[in-house]
Amino acid sequence: MKYRMLAIDLDGTLLNPQSHVSPENLAAVRRAQDAGVLVVLCTGRGLQESRHIIDEVDCDCPVVLAGGAQVSDPATGKTLHRAAIQPRTALDIMNRLAPHGAVLSLVDPEPTGCDYLIINPDDMTDNTRWWLDRIDATTRVLAPPTMDHVQHVVRTGMVGPAAEMAARQADLQQHFGDALFTQHFGGVQEADTPAIHVLEVFNQGVNKWSGLQWLADDHDIPLNSIAAIGDNINDLAMIQHAACGIAMANAVDPIQALADHVTESNAANGVADAIDQLLCGAW
Repeated sequence: MKYRMLAIDLDGTLLNPQSHVSPENLAAVRRAQDAGVLVVLCTGRGLQESRHIIDEVDCDCPVVLAGGAQVSDPATGKTLHRAAIQPRTALDIMNRLAPHGAVLSLVDPEPTGCDYLIINPDDMTDNTRWWLDRIDATTRVLAPPTMDHVQHVVRTGMVGPAAEMAARQADLQQHFGDALFTQHFGGVQEADTPAIHVLEVFNQGVNKWSGLQWLADDHDIPLNSIAAIGDNINDLAMIQHAACGIAMANAVDPIQALADHVTESNAANGVADAIDQLLCGAW
């Protein structure tokens, strides 16, 4: 295989619709690792949210978390790289979003001892409550937030209907200009619940590709030796910039349009198919 690093998104990509890693995908990841490829889990989740998947894959290399804002060693929990939002800016974002509902800020758990800071917890969607319970996240309610609370925020945002998240994104872009990177997309949700979108706010320039760039540099891997597989808007930068960008068949249209190749869906072991194509040199 000509690629030395393979970045794999989790939700909608490595995970099947039941949010599990199929035996076929797991075996393919092992084949890539045995071939000397650095397989990197690359997700919008935080470390706690990803822990059971990391353990299932038995991943002992660093993981790219929080949409590229953090790189961590899963064995020790140590943060290797963090692109935190400046505290004053984080506080301003949170206060601007707070009148519109619950605000969730993902923080680096190593220095803070928690996973999420929450404003207006009574306004959280049912889906958000389900997700936080599912991942056993440690949360801290802020009423109100202060500068002392926001020293290690790697991402902040909200969860709600797509149109509302688009309006909040537009307001942030108008107020903060180019100082921030914002995106919103369909989130993981409980079956038979109303569709929700996740609004994410980062420092400008932070995305999954920026996290992969940091990790590649740390491992002395050229950027033209990276392949990446993903399905959603938060995978866009890594699919666009990887030497081989691979979209899932279930990927949103912008990802498929940018990809060099399209593999099978996450319901049909698309990661396994893509890895086999890479290993045999077809891609």
